[in-house]
Amino acid sequence: MNDFAKPLVLVVDDDEFMLDFIYEALSETCQVITAESGSIALELLRNKGPALILTDIQMPEMDGYELCRQIKDDFDINDTPVLFLSALDGIEDRLRGFEVGGEDFVLKPINPKVLEAKVANVLKLISERAQLKSQAQYATNTAMLAMTSMSETGLMLEGIKFFNQSKTPLELANAALKALAMFEVESVVEFLLPAGQTLALNARGPATELEISVVQHMAKMDRITQFKTRMSITYPHVRCLISNMPVDDPDRCGRLRDHLAMLIEAVETRLEAINTSNQSSQRGSAIDSTIKNLTTTLANIDEMQRTGRASASIILNNVMMKVELALVGLELTERQETALMTIIQDGLEDVSSTLLAEAHFQDQLSTAIKDLQRTLDLN
Repeated sequence: MNDFAKPLVLVVDDDEFMLDFIYEALSETCQVITAESGSIALELLRNKGPALILTDIQMPEMDGYELCRQIKDDFDINDTPVLFLSALDGIEDRLRGFEVGGEDFVLKPINPKVLEAKVANVLKLISERAQLKSQAQYATNTAMLAMTSMSETGLMLEGIKFFNQSKTPLELANAALKALAMFEVESVVEFLLPAGQTLALNARGPATELEISVVQHMAKMDRITQFKTRMSITYPHVRCLISNMPVDDPDRCGRLRDHLAMLIEAVETRLEAINTSNQSSQRGSAIDSTIKNLTTTLANIDEMQRTGRASASIILNNVMMKVELALVGLELTERQETALMTIIQDGLEDVSSTLLAEAHFQDQLSTAIKDLQRTLDLN
């Protein structure tokens, strides 16, 4: 790949060996520039405009958290994603990284394959966010217009209307984010889908690994859990994390807590309905397929049995003719011949009676098959 076509990545670490190690790990897929301190990194960021920053957390003067905070506070560079390099993996460390705006963690000692995969994932998210930026801006403008003309209760009812129009989990997740955005909150939603699948989104697109880990951790707590500006709402199949609750306005914060909980409960109900509908549709398709196969099988059996009875009648007539011819050469008395023919005739009549009795049930089977075929034609 041409170097100019590679994304530019800035690596920040006070350890020269680590800078060289990461440079070697990423040089094939990225242009890599390095900085040994947070202040140098900020200067390079403003001058070079890298697509992504990888920063160590534990550094003198300015640690990785403070570097990330200053990046997110600067209007000109706050869109630059930050990926932390750290040996710290506690939930407190992840919460702090999420709080200052980080995208994800890469644990030390660093596995080059894991590092390359995480960098590729973040760069992919950046591309997707760029495509969604105009749509997000439009949604924000629409939400702001709605805020000026509707009460909070009206907003909640409008959000529920979005949910009822959703036909798939993806449509419902986007509708949930749209409804939450009308309350001027930043949120992440995660759906637990059948067969162990999950769907996690934020307003910009797919949720980051860091956001997902925080959502899953807080989901283990109460149904509604608030910690400073963050609030999680958890239902069996829907989880939501709000990151900017207005704690400086207790009255509005309390109202939002109630309204958003009701919204997420409505999302849970709609998701259950969508899943049930999908499962019913799948079962209906399976039943239709089974009926078609059964009808075909029964029709084949019916044809085989009718052919078999016809063949049996022909065979019996042939046997009778052969017996009559054979008797001529046996030189039996008339009495012996009559007795033998009577025995054979009685046996053949018994067989014919049995075939006639079966024909009645065969006609019933044929009628049932025709009814099934007519039902399938109606569908």
